[in-house]
Amino acid sequence: MTWRSKYWDIIDQLYWWPRYLGLTSINQRHWRIEGERLSIPLSMVNRSGPLYTRGMRSSELIQDLHGKEEILNHVFDLTFAIAPDVMIEACFAEPLGFRDAGPFESIGREVQNRYRWGAETNVTQQDGFFVSERSAIGVELKLGSSSWPGQVAKYAALLAWEELQSGRKSQLGLVFIAPESARATHWRKCGLEGDKIDASFLDQTWTRPLPGQIQQLFADERERVADVLDRLQLAFVSWEAFRDRLTRYREPLDRTQPGDQALGKLIDGFVAQLNAHRSTGIG
Repeated sequence: MTWRSKYWDIIDQLYWWPRYLGLTSINQRHWRIEGERLSIPLSMVNRSGPLYTRGMRSSELIQDLHGKEEILNHVFDLTFAIAPDVMIEACFAEPLGFRDAGPFESIGREVQNRYRWGAETNVTQQDGFFVSERSAIGVELKLGSSSWPGQVAKYAALLAWEELQSGRKSQLGLVFIAPESARATHWRKCGLEGDKIDASFLDQTWTRPLPGQIQQLFADERERVADVLDRLQLAFVSWEAFRDRLTRYREPLDRTQPGDQALGKLIDGFVAQLNAHRSTGIG
């Protein structure tokens, strides 16, 4: 058993105790049943939101979630928030041709405060974003969903915001991790001809509108964003190649040493989830 089983224990607990998610049960004494219809007091529901009921048993839910991109993102976030800097370099900097031993900061939802968007404003949500003194690297995780130019645009915006926050970086990168089957059409779907990008990317017509604050950034800081795009390096890595990179990384670890033992367990758990997750393209 690897640590990922503890993650699934937490999911199972949340299933049985939905109040931990801020949900409130409505006791049957408040129900009124008339034929095939049931009514409850209006004061007991959120009139601006939906009503929920259980659609799956716990075991069915766990199985269903093993194919969801967001769940794999959770395990990814936990792993690489803990991972040492040299592992971040090996997994994300090296595919871009970068050398940077860190220290790296893994940045998640704190971008809202970091870039002063406001706590209630969700401009965009990156899958992975790693920042050091020299480098800023975005990581986009894909399973079944298609890529599109707006995903490149959101990371270009994040990189521009980061340079506004912490200064110019010598290395800017964006790594897509996706099933091998997506490789042939990936860059075309991103609005690119291969893994090269420059400032001309800003001149396209967006088939889907970008978030308002990204549009505003592109208008107010066009030269800065263009400079980011001219320096941006791109890479595509398949899930299978990513897993194999991790397994090679753990091979020389000395499991008799506490540090290597902990790192080995960290990698074991993430690799186990990759092998169990659907739609990665891993056999």
